[in-house]
Amino acid sequence: MAKKTKLEDQQQAGKRPGGGWPEGASPGGDEITGWFKDDISRRTASRRLGKGLAWASGLGIGGLTVYKLASGNDDEISYDSLDLQRKEGWNVGSVDKQVSFPPAYLKQLDSSGNPFSSELTDPTRLIEVYQPKNAQWQPFFVPTLIQSLSQPSLRKQITFPLSTPAMDEAYKRAEGLRELVSQAANAAQTLIIADLPGPESVAVGAALAGTADIVSTFDNWPHPLGVVRSHETIGAMLNYAGEIARKKADLKADAPAVLLLDNQRLSPYRDEETQFDNRHLAKMPPVDQLKKRGIKSVIYLVRNETQREELDDLNDDFVEFQKNEIQVQILRLSDFGPSDEEVKTTGAAGAPQVVRERHYYYGGSPFSHLLFYSYYFYRPYPSVAFSRGGRSWAPPRPVGPSPIRPPAYRPVSRPTIFSATRVGGASGIGRTRPSGFGRTSVRMSGGRVTGTRSGRSGSYGRSGGWFGG
Repeated sequence: MAKKTKLEDQQQAGKRPGGGWPEGASPGGDEITGWFKDDISRRTASRRLGKGLAWASGLGIGGLTVYKLASGNDDEISYDSLDLQRKEGWNVGSVDKQVSFPPAYLKQLDSSGNPFSSELTDPTRLIEVYQPKNAQWQPFFVPTLIQSLSQPSLRKQITFPLSTPAMDEAYKRAEGLRELVSQAANAAQTLIIADLPGPESVAVGAALAGTADIVSTFDNWPHPLGVVRSHETIGAMLNYAGEIARKKADLKADAPAVLLLDNQRLSPYRDEETQFDNRHLAKMPPVDQLKKRGIKSVIYLVRNETQREELDDLNDDFVEFQKNEIQVQILRLSDFGPSDEEVKTTGAAGAPQVVRERHYYYGGSPFSHLLFYSYYFYRPYPSVAFSRGGRSWAPPRPVGPSPIRPPAYRPVSRPTIFSATRVGGASGIGRTRPSGFGRTSVRMSGGRVTGTRSGRSGSYGRSGGWFGG
């Protein structure tokens, strides 16, 4: 029996010729199967593999995995979806498709009632609006989603802002939160993390703007078949851009911060034939950086009572916060309920009049509003007063049993798809993504991408070409 060569031993083990595992693949990582078909010689397969790896290296594409060599001249490759979009265009494989919006919710006026300016679709301008004002929070700003607007064909498809009833409701409820935070003496010691559907998180940020420094952390690009509908988040950002820019000008230097997340970032991904995997992970400031900025507590803001714990990609971070004496609590936005009340104002002719207004309070009532301070680490001023119709207004202190209580919650380590994937352990420098997460299968021929698996059922969608826009 002939002695095997070192190359053949590596090939049988699934290793890359020259030593080491292909980036993004390891024992227990991305599966590598069927590299060497019966009708392809080992030498031919090795040559094609080498070309594919060299091509990817030259483009600077990280985490590439060659998992199949089909007969003929085409190689099938899996690599990072965002890298693919940046190299081949945001709509790679689906250049003949468009992102879809609910038509009834596309508006010609923004949240302030002003005509929408298409200048805001310039990513440079939009980044100026959503970049934190305070320098200490700028390192945690993620401009990735906004940068997708550098693609001309995407800008042509997002021409009007998006405003939905869910966004409006989130905004109104968050105004109740803003009122409480604005009166707290120690507001800068608490970091708010808003983890709602992307457009609603943006609405929360808009309501808190002027009181809190907004930190956008959306880390993906839209795609016509994207499992995460991040183009709707862009539409929401356009809707509130003018309002946020105006409020931001008056933001205090010691303002607290609110991180905006999209809770659809881990959406189920089931069919690579009809879906594009643009999922992404939340990026959290390390615990030492939070402590350096004086953060003593974190409020995890969720939509309603259906969410009772943090999403999987936040588990390690929140447990680490708790271990380092940064307290974490869940706050449900739905806990801010409406209350209709009569407010005295001055009419157009100067005569006094009474109008009925709807305001949102913690617990749904002025009587329970101040209980918020007892539950969520905020220390109110000795005399808490709010503004109603240009006048000072103080809600009566609640009496009797509390009508509302915060959820019983404490972050605890639990098995997730991200378990044991932190570099350097739980206190390491960050997570690595699990096998197949945020990755796309593509076909390569002659040193370039010719199609993606998503886009056409049972076949490959056509690539947009280099830097397709």
